[in-house]
Amino acid sequence: MTSNIVIGSLGYVFHNDRVLLLKRANPPFQGYWSAPGGKMDYGESPQECCIREIHEETGIDIANSSLSLRAIQTVLDVAVPIHWQLFIFRIALNTVTDLNPHPDHLEGELRWFDVSDLATIPRPYTDRQHWGNVLTETPSIWQGKFVYDTPDKLDDEIIY
Repeated sequence: MTSNIVIGSLGYVFHNDRVLLLKRANPPFQGYWSAPGGKMDYGESPQECCIREIHEETGIDIANSSLSLRAIQTVLDVAVPIHWQLFIFRIALNTVTDLNPHPDHLEGELRWFDVSDLATIPRPYTDRQHWGNVLTETPSIWQGKFVYDTPDKLDDEIIY
């Protein structure tokens, strides 16, 4: 089997009691709300990837914000096949600017949500598993592995 390993970063951007999410226009998890982010470019660190992806997808410059690594997540889809290794960050903003995604990086609808409303919106199962660790103000790193047979059929999960 040819391996397709993709490394990326996701960033949960917080301002007060709100979090910025993206309604994914493309697979995987099309139609679900998730953190903005994407694939790491050659030479980037996970933090640099997160800063670049957030800026491209939202127009927000988080370079001088507080980035805190909160989760490392492995997601395999054996039907594709693809192996994602994701670094998931919490970003605290002091001020909010207008959302202005780069025209070449329109990944879906962006919206600020009250944290208390997140249980009512469709989010990927994997995102819901690390959410508690992203939400807390006490930094620690959650780790998990999820194995899918298709984007919608979870075969196995391991929480470390």
